[in-house]
Amino acid sequence: MRAVKLAPILLFTCALFAQNRPQFVWQGLVDGIVILHLRDKRLDIRVQEGSPVERQQFQFHDRLPDSRQDARLQVQEGRGLVHIVEQPSLDNHYTLAVAIEDRQPGSSFYSIALSWDPSTAVLEHPGRNDKLAWSGRVDRQATISCRAKTCVAATLDGAGAVAAEQFKFSRALPARDVEVRLEQSEGRGEIRLVEQPSERNQYTARVLIRDPQSGSGEYSFALIWPRDGGKEPLLRPVVRGVMWSGTVEGRVRVTIQGGAVLSEAVVGRPVTGQRADVLAPLPARSDLNPVAKKLRGRGEVQIVEQPSDKNNYRLVFEIRNPEGGADNYEIEVDW
Repeated sequence: MRAVKLAPILLFTCALFAQNRPQFVWQGLVDGIVILHLRDKRLDIRVQEGSPVERQQFQFHDRLPDSRQDARLQVQEGRGLVHIVEQPSLDNHYTLAVAIEDRQPGSSFYSIALSWDPSTAVLEHPGRNDKLAWSGRVDRQATISCRAKTCVAATLDGAGAVAAEQFKFSRALPARDVEVRLEQSEGRGEIRLVEQPSERNQYTARVLIRDPQSGSGEYSFALIWPRDGGKEPLLRPVVRGVMWSGTVEGRVRVTIQGGAVLSEAVVGRPVTGQRADVLAPLPARSDLNPVAKKLRGRGEVQIVEQPSDKNNYRLVFEIRNPEGGADNYEIEVDW
């Protein structure tokens, strides 16, 4: 049996956008020219040319405030021109307008994300947030790890145990990606949120407390997060992850993990002339819907392993080149 050779690939990294969640995500099939009008938490679509939009999905994560904005557009997927034609202002009743122009034959899939400053919005439905309140006495330094409906305090060697610890949840911290914020912090030292809940840390929020003075000091803080209405799953923008190319003879597996890419010749010779442009690291999540698009090459390309906690969040796709010599491949992987 022929030995399998594992060949590392030289990585070409690009500058990444900030990983902050966008305020609005939209996806759909466009054939012609459509205008998206956003106001408050409402969306109105007008077709200027062509067919109605199909398979539309959208989600507001924050309402568009009644204030002047300089919204930012990210086009995650789409072959045509996508641009902002009108920014929110008093003259247009604080409406944001985005044009999608698909002038090629047939419809095409588009995925866009819009970001704006939500801090100027009036607090909406304050009762729909959940809260964790914590208090205790800390000597030197402690890390408070909170998950589900429990908090555990850990201290450094030599530091006294956290005393008089109390905590209360309005509702359990959810087992999903959620952004918590630190509020109502009190104490003579430093209180800092150092880790957000994620699948990798089993949806645990961590707060670091540093007490610089001798003896223990009293500390308290609150963690706030939005309550899940349970109406619809989180709609995420499509992310262009990796552009891979190389010459394949036989069958090759390519593994993506974080920002690393490795190739493995299963049948035939090792890949030559290989290159991987990592546009975004693969997140440590199991709820992704990755797609491998063959841009060049005569054979088949198929994802054979999805990211999960069982495989340490690896994505594996396989290239099967038919008999008759090597061929050049170019593959785009999105998630």
